[in-house]
Amino acid sequence: MKNMTRCFVFFVVALAASVSYGDQEPSGVAAVNVALKQNPKKKAVTDAQGNFVLSALPAGSYTLFVWGPSAKDLKQTTGSVMIVATAYSIKVEGAKRSANQNNITSDKLIAGVDIPIVVGSDGKVQGRVLAEGLKRFVWVPQRPGTNLPGYWAEEGSAEAVPSHNITRITRKDLLTPPNR
Repeated sequence: MKNMTRCFVFFVVALAASVSYGDQEPSGVAAVNVALKQNPKKKAVTDAQGNFVLSALPAGSYTLFVWGPSAKDLKQTTGSVMIVATAYSIKVEGAKRSANQNNITSDKLIAGVDIPIVVGSDGKVQGRVLAEGLKRFVWVPQRPGTNLPGYWAEEGSAEAVPSHNITRITRKDLLTPPNR
């Protein structure tokens, strides 16, 4: 549960910078770390569009390590709507061969992804981290007269119906035949 909450908070905050969902193009993911395993001082953080650049690299073979921050490292935000990704992809260009990792789960991105690359003579590698399969969630507040707390529900689901649209059904309603 703690791990699930950590992942959930990461994606809410990381996607706040550039939001789209549904059948739209994937959005860039901000605040993702990128470093060379062979030289951890060579690192970058993705911008609001999910872009990163590592430059002044000697030609050779390297492993990029890409990881998302944990929830404790992120600024907390509040609101009644959020966008959550179901998968991520990493696109790397500028190396001798482009490298792509697709269908990365949130848990895997937070744990870190290794991407082997070969840097050419120009010494520059750039790429982008994208969020895919975006879903929109709305906050459903605590219902009056219950001890159940508020919660997030996918927009358009039965759970996301505002409480004022819910009709209370009594025992009498169940025993009375419908009018025909």
